[in-house]
Amino acid sequence: MFPTAEQGLACIILCQYLTNFYHSIELLRFDERDGIIYIFAGEELQIKLEPNGIWDFLL
Repeated sequence: MFPTAEQGLACIILCQYLTNFYHSIELLRFDERDGIIYIFAGEELQIKLEPNGIWDFLL
């Protein structure tokens, strides 16, 4: 399984937003089991990026 085009574009946009606000990207992981991208930024931000390009913060 590979990331979708929507995920790729959303991932680039999110990473750009995060670095614009001086948050380092600590981990970027693609889970092949369910097709979700996880982004851990700074010390507190955790983002889940669905295959359709919709993203949400994890608590």
